Amino acid sequence: MQTANLIMKRTTKAFTLIELLTVIAIIGILAAIIIPTVGVVKVKANNAKTKAMFSQWTLAMDLFKGEYGYYPAIGSTKSTGVSTKKVVPTSFFIALTGKTYAGKDIPSGADNFGNKRRLSFYTPNATDVTIVGTTPFLNDAFGNTDFAVFSDINGDGIVNSNDTGNVLSHQSVSTPDGTVITPTTANFSTTEGVRAGVIFYSAGKGASAKDIVTSWQ
Repeated sequence: MQTANLIMKRTTKAFTLIELLTVIAIIGILAAIIIPTVGVVKVKANNAKTKAMFSQWTLAMDLFKGEYGYYPAIGSTKSTGVSTKKVVPTSFFIALTGKTYAGKDIPSGADNFGNKRRLSFYTPNATDVTIVGTTPFLNDAFGNTDFAVFSDINGDGIVNSNDTGNVLSHQSVSTPDGTVITPTTANFSTTEGVRAGVIFYSAGKGASAKDIVTSWQ
């Protein structure tokens, strides 16, 4: 009799196959709802963090201009038929922090990239800098190390082809895996340009041009 009661108790506590399948199906449905939502939230958070970083860079550039009357030369230019302006980490650190990327004084006689008095306009956050060997890389919240930069050279309050030598949309940016993203007129008008003193942008999530993160939008 006791054995029969134990068997009955065990069978009443066990899940049936249908119940197990139902639970698994519910978990699957909840996962399908939650996982994409978490991904979207993470992208939005990274966008916000990257834009905040660009705001700091822009402020540093404006402070530099306020001190010297011109923007610092932190971008590389190449004659390839199109305008190429990429943020160069070494010149970025020297021009905007007044120090080398390692925080050391700029050697006597070295290029100061316009920062003649070695003033500090910006202090990088530790999470915004990655050191590979002895080479510093600036990185945004997505891990991108490739940034475009353009400034209002002629002082008309607009960054456009008069400043860049070509339309801005020709300047592509890449992701860590090498995907090249080229801006379109959806990112900014290639004819009217951008009403700003200096602009930065990166590939953002990097799936397409619509993922580009800009400093002015």
